[in-house]
Amino acid sequence: MLAVIALLEINRHNLWIVRLYMSQTVNQVATVHLSKAESDPVVHCVTGRDEVLRLSDKLIEFSARCDQPGAMHDIAYYLSKPGALPRIPHLLLVSNGPELNLASPNLDDLIGVLLIFEQSLLGWGLGAFATNDRSGRNTLVARAPDREWVAALASRALLKRGAHLILMSFSASENLGSAAAVEPPMLGVAGHGKSVARWARRDRTTPGYLPLSVSFDATLAKIGQRTRSNLRYYRRRAEKQLGCVFFPQVEVSREELLSFNRECMYAVPAEVAGWRYDSLKELSEPLLMGIKDREGRWLSILGGRRYLDRSEVLWQLNREGFAVNSLSTVMRSYFIEHEIAHGSRRLYIEGGTEHPIGFSFLPESLTDLVIVRRTLAAEAMRMFAVRYISGSNELSRLLGPTDLVWLSC
Repeated sequence: MLAVIALLEINRHNLWIVRLYMSQTVNQVATVHLSKAESDPVVHCVTGRDEVLRLSDKLIEFSARCDQPGAMHDIAYYLSKPGALPRIPHLLLVSNGPELNLASPNLDDLIGVLLIFEQSLLGWGLGAFATNDRSGRNTLVARAPDREWVAALASRALLKRGAHLILMSFSASENLGSAAAVEPPMLGVAGHGKSVARWARRDRTTPGYLPLSVSFDATLAKIGQRTRSNLRYYRRRAEKQLGCVFFPQVEVSREELLSFNRECMYAVPAEVAGWRYDSLKELSEPLLMGIKDREGRWLSILGGRRYLDRSEVLWQLNREGFAVNSLSTVMRSYFIEHEIAHGSRRLYIEGGTEHPIGFSFLPESLTDLVIVRRTLAAEAMRMFAVRYISGSNELSRLLGPTDLVWLSC
């Protein structure tokens, strides 16, 4: 009964979707004016994968201007990433005024952009928005002093469009502030003193990247002694005991990868493994590496990407039955050495890592922002997220019991 009531509530609050979609141009663009003054910021929304992709070059250039190089590289990968429900991508562009050419925006007019995804069911947006990036690096682009302000502007625009639930993580400015730092324009009660939602924020640090020196040995010298020893020890042991051989370029078919996935520790669902394989073609410089034993069996396969002077591990599959050989450590040892030789100066691991090497990564500051509308639909979504979304999802955990301080807006 709760689910039925929630869906009715969703449909009632999201009638704006029908009106908006029927009146939109082919580019699926909407604009939310946040005040009556023409000079005040305006949030424009571009909806749909193809529509967002057309702006990729502009987004890459804008991220470089904001001292966030790489934030919008390979955006197609993030747009296609699967989830529990289908997602509708929305790109929110915050400009200095009401006029902005959304086909080719003038970057001088932009204050910031936010890439966020709306959960959908049977093609209908549910009003539940979340960033699809655990690192927070590929979410919000703005100059450091403006990031929290842009997040607040974008959140308010989503609320004005009927959002029930908003979850986002983004790279914070260097000086983490208190909750009061997100004051304009989201704090305070909306219209006639009536609160429409409650919100909270959390500031945290996360392993960012491993600095890579000009040689493998020089890089290891900066890593903790135990991790440094393990990277060398398990690699030598795998070569001696298993006949391990490294392949910097792997040629496997989709079917072969799916088959290998079924033989791995922590195998992912077939649709996820298939997406991993298919998504490589959407990367500007994809990486697919692996190691085999002396019998020619794959022991580990790693998928990643290169961009600028950076290398990133996107996923890794390790064959079941070799826990004592620490295949993850062996594969990463080869990967780091190979990418240093290629000229990379930073190593990223998407979503972070529980591997001890994470302690050698330089920390990065993140801000998590959670907004829950005061509706039955929002409460149903919160309960669903707490119960069914993986406990490793930082944002979903914020919807459960926490010590967050909630404020009204």
